[in-house]
Amino acid sequence: MFDVDLAGAISELKRIKARVVALQVPEGLKRRAYQYAEDIEKNSGAEVVVVAEPCFGACDVPSSLFDMVDAVVHIGHSPIPSLRFGKPVIFVSAHSKVPMGDQLKKSVDMLKEPVGVLSTTPHLTELDGVVEGLESLGLKVRLGEGDGRISHAGEVLGCNYSSANSVSKEVNSYLLIGSGTFHALGVHLATGKKVVVLDPHLEDPVEIDLVKDKILRQRHAVIERAQRARTFGIIIGEKVGQRRIRRARELRKLLRWKRRDAVLIMMDKFDPEKLKSLGFDAYVSTACPRIAIDDVMMYDKPLLTPQELEIVLGVRSWENYVFDQMTEDEM
Repeated sequence: MFDVDLAGAISELKRIKARVVALQVPEGLKRRAYQYAEDIEKNSGAEVVVVAEPCFGACDVPSSLFDMVDAVVHIGHSPIPSLRFGKPVIFVSAHSKVPMGDQLKKSVDMLKEPVGVLSTTPHLTELDGVVEGLESLGLKVRLGEGDGRISHAGEVLGCNYSSANSVSKEVNSYLLIGSGTFHALGVHLATGKKVVVLDPHLEDPVEIDLVKDKILRQRHAVIERAQRARTFGIIIGEKVGQRRIRRARELRKLLRWKRRDAVLIMMDKFDPEKLKSLGFDAYVSTACPRIAIDDVMMYDKPLLTPQELEIVLGVRSWENYVFDQMTEDEM
């Protein structure tokens, strides 16, 4: 379903005379990692070490390997412009090959113009065609620019909806190209606007209002359970693109002001057993916002986002619920 062109990465590896390279591939493309490794070794002369650990985004570059490699080839995500790494990191896009013309035509009656057009990273190459398609069908279209964590106009990440926010006052609905519902629900909660999803795995477009209730009910239940907690572990992500130490300290200060006990915790890979052994009543994640929401059933103790903690402590209302976002000035 995806095209991966390594020519640019190989050219850059030859230019910097890289001898040892770490190859990082997202889960959906892991089975092709050996093919990518062979291609790089054959055409660049560098030795390739495939990173077996899960890869969740451009924030998840394996900095622990920097002392043994000359560069990292990271497939499947766009760079986060505001991040800096200790070694060259070469980002290679994985472009979707699934045609979405039929879905686009079906979505027209579901949208209210002007329409903001958005995309997750694997489908950025579809953006221009979708914009042209909507305009040819007579709809007014807007494409928003994001902040320093966003490298392409119209791109949304699971932790950043600044491209949507930048045009929220100019549009009445959004069309988002991407798989699943997480990004679309995040856009909806951040802007209050209708969001329609073009999912390449489905035959028909989906309106996010029709599927959001389950996730919000789960989050409400987690918040209710956390109301009884007296001790909180505030988790700081060790990944370079998720390390929000200042935010974690602000939350600890807020908890102590509300007469709750709070301790800062450093963690790379989230593991329910690790949290269980620490013994806190509840936890707050300042790392990737998706961890608490996507993996909710894995944790026997409440795992909150920062905004959910604010609801628990009474400084934010449930009616003002939003997904957590990471901005360029937090890293």
